[in-house]
Amino acid sequence: MSAEPARIAPEVARQAAHWHMLMLDPGTSPTQREACARWRAAAPEHERAWQKAQRVQARLGLLPPQLAMGTLNRERRQVMKQLLVLALVAPAGYVGYRQVSPAGDYSTATGERRRLELADGTVLQLNTQTVVDVDFDDHQRLITLRRGEILVDSGHDPRHRPLRVVSEQGVMEALGTRFLVRQRDGRTQLSVFEGAVLVTPTNQRVDAGQQILFDGRNPSSTTPAREQDSQWTRGQLIVEEMPLRDFLGELGRYRSGWLRCQDEVAPLLISGTFQLGNTDAILAALPATLPVRVGYRTRYWVTVTPR
Repeated sequence: MSAEPARIAPEVARQAAHWHMLMLDPGTSPTQREACARWRAAAPEHERAWQKAQRVQARLGLLPPQLAMGTLNRERRQVMKQLLVLALVAPAGYVGYRQVSPAGDYSTATGERRRLELADGTVLQLNTQTVVDVDFDDHQRLITLRRGEILVDSGHDPRHRPLRVVSEQGVMEALGTRFLVRQRDGRTQLSVFEGAVLVTPTNQRVDAGQQILFDGRNPSSTTPAREQDSQWTRGQLIVEEMPLRDFLGELGRYRSGWLRCQDEVAPLLISGTFQLGNTDAILAALPATLPVRVGYRTRYWVTVTPR
């Protein structure tokens, strides 16, 4: 069995993050690029840290090459540098969180929802199958969404520390706001209901009533935010003309096991308000509104087929 790679010292990680960000700036001088090359060659750990920074960049898209660093102000550059250092010194806890045990500061099980009030008065609501970390320090209030979906109602901090939410695809800074963040299919959904949110690294401001779905690499077009997307906080799933396949995918987040439909019924459209506290009752009612049958091989293996 191969030996585990040696951990990168925090100081070396900070240096690697500094050089990595500097090399992304198109205004970097030849002299600075030569200095970076000398730093990389000075010690094997330097080159190892540099290569790991490259891998972190490719995986998380923290600092996309197509984004001119000159478009980021000093504070936001510092945030990105801190995230990169964190990924270098603690990859198992940041870069690889999708492959490790889902233990975080706060979490919910399948079908569970949870409401928290943080030290600054921020109200944080966790949807089903969600894991978050909360880290407040002297410089910022940081919430890391490792999995799932949260609704954030930002509190007033007398110390005026920025409130930031980190997803796998980027950083969202609240500007006195109420907003929803969801990790889904390798992208982040951000829906803003009050105030505004500043998104890095796509460098976008999302205002109240707007929503984006971003991958951390390219700017995303906005669409209208749907207040009904937050009604899971009240135990409701509200849909309008949603294909049955997508509806079952949403419903499946709130129950254990396998929930699927055959292709023949997948495009059927469904609308309504559904109470998430009893997913079996929702499934039992489907044949009353759609030409389908709901079959149970076991309690945890459900298939919807044509009638």
